[in-house]
Amino acid sequence: MTPALALLVAGATLAVGAAGTAQASGVPAQRPAAVGVFNDDPTPQQQEDLRQVAGAIWDDSLAAGWNMNSDVSDVLSQATGEILKCSAAFALVPRPPGFVPGLGYLVSYWKNLRDYFLVVSKNRTYGACVKATALNYRSAIEMASAGI
Repeated sequence: MTPALALLVAGATLAVGAAGTAQASGVPAQRPAAVGVFNDDPTPQQQEDLRQVAGAIWDDSLAAGWNMNSDVSDVLSQATGEILKCSAAFALVPRPPGFVPGLGYLVSYWKNLRDYFLVVSKNRTYGACVKATALNYRSAIEMASAGI
């Protein structure tokens, strides 16, 4: 599969997943929604899924040392939303307006997100979305992991 086709497939999967999740929750697609927001800390499996997404944005060795608590999942949700918003600006990922990915979205689509982030980070134009987001959210995710 070519990188361009991988981007399209991953983007379409993420967009359909976002719309489907919003529709399944009864939230209209045009209304901002935090999909799959949980108040408790993620389960061990969810923590591993979150670690995979974080590793695709920053680095696997950084993500391996982070405490994947609910604060980290919130920061990771915000960072993921920023990458998707940036990508949408490049017309890669159509998504419902105001969509904010929550823990449920991250753990449901972790593989698609990881694969998408890994592909776009290698593309000079779209990689800027991942790199800028990684830079902008690095301190926040480090502090969330430390419980600050």
